[in-house]
Amino acid sequence: MEHHIVCRSADSPGKGIYMKNWFLPATLLGLSGLALVFASERGRERVRHFLEDLMEHGDPLNEFNKFCEDQLEVIQQNLDRVAKALEEAQPS
Repeated sequence: MEHHIVCRSADSPGKGIYMKNWFLPATLLGLSGLALVFASERGRERVRHFLEDLMEHGDPLNEFNKFCEDQLEVIQQNLDRVAKALEEAQPS
């Protein structure tokens, strides 16, 4: 168990920083929780329902990504107009 408390390569190699005492128990708790979800029929049904909802309603991040791309395109067009105006304003 000492290896899990003090591990030189866990956080940063060569510095000997202590690994968090909660890291291993939290990982085991999370993995056992996932196993319990998939072990019961009710848990599998909820996961199935969640995945069906996700497929039906689409990816919410995709809509946000589209919005960001549109805004970046508008910003690029505005920057192009500003650059063109500055080029025209410079005396030759």
